[in-house]
Amino acid sequence: MENKQHIMNQPLLAVIVPCYHVEKYMDKCILSIVNQTYHNLEILLIDDGSTDNTGKICDEWQTRDSRIRVIHKQNEGLPAARKTGVENACADFVAFVDSDDWIDPNMYEKLMSALLATNSDIADSDICSLYEDGRIEHRINVRDATIKTMEQTEGFIAILKDKNWRSSFCTKIFKKKLFDNIVFPKQQYGEDLTVAYLFHNASKSVFVNDAYYFYCKRSGSICQQDNIGKKISNGNDWIDIYFDLYSFVKQHSEYHEILQHAKNVLIFHTIELLRSMVEYPQYSTDEQFKIKAKQMRSILITKEDNLKRSRKIELQLIRTNIKLYRFLRSFYHRIIHITNRLKITNKQVMIFITD
Repeated sequence: MENKQHIMNQPLLAVIVPCYHVEKYMDKCILSIVNQTYHNLEILLIDDGSTDNTGKICDEWQTRDSRIRVIHKQNEGLPAARKTGVENACADFVAFVDSDDWIDPNMYEKLMSALLATNSDIADSDICSLYEDGRIEHRINVRDATIKTMEQTEGFIAILKDKNWRSSFCTKIFKKKLFDNIVFPKQQYGEDLTVAYLFHNASKSVFVNDAYYFYCKRSGSICQQDNIGKKISNGNDWIDIYFDLYSFVKQHSEYHEILQHAKNVLIFHTIELLRSMVEYPQYSTDEQFKIKAKQMRSILITKEDNLKRSRKIELQLIRTNIKLYRFLRSFYHRIIHITNRLKITNKQVMIFITD
């Protein structure tokens, strides 16, 4: 009776789990959620049009735990699945878990306790990477479970700087009201932008200095694509996100201390993507190249940008003569390939990479 009363006193927390072709990983993921020490959960399994046994496994779990509700939908991608979860959640608080990851049994008890104690709108923690060979990699060495609160402006800036704070959905608990008027992006990688907007909507955030979320770095997952064409395609999405973030920061004077950082990130990754498009022209179109070059032309370059001379020259070429830039960049790649074959140099021509 005492345990039931304790659960009733806990605010309801919705845990949203998008599921797509993850039949091998789902049981461990869902088990880590149902075994949370925080019991008052509604667990929404969003089957995003899977054609393997994922949907069947979701249904089986629904019969095993009354807190689980399954929603089957057509495949639209991760952001749309999360949106469906938020729209169908009954709770005032929401959290997210990717279906090939798992969480520490104390995660939601610790985060809800910190959120409620500080009257925050978002509670966050750190993340650790779990590799297929069993290795676990922590981002922070000292994990003492201390808490740090941040007001709205400081919290937003911390997300963009991404020191101890992560832009991932899955390390956090959000008040559901923060999602009012939030537009989920079409890109698979749009969560950085969406989480930033959520922090913009939050009056206060709290960070718990510990890692409760285990991000499984498996081959074949969305963030672990090795295919060059896929990386360049994903790079197009990432640049759109970086450009939107830069534009958003530029429009809000309270965030201008991070404007230079947002600009530097955008310039660096856009140039890396344009280089990749030149090196591997079969994986992008002329129109895509022109759009990214046009974004670069819209950015005012100043002395404060502190760019290297070679980078300034490259930017100037992108901004003034796209054809000449592509010709010179392509010529450079050919020279590198020739000198590498002759063993005069041993340079790697990198393709667009972000994590």
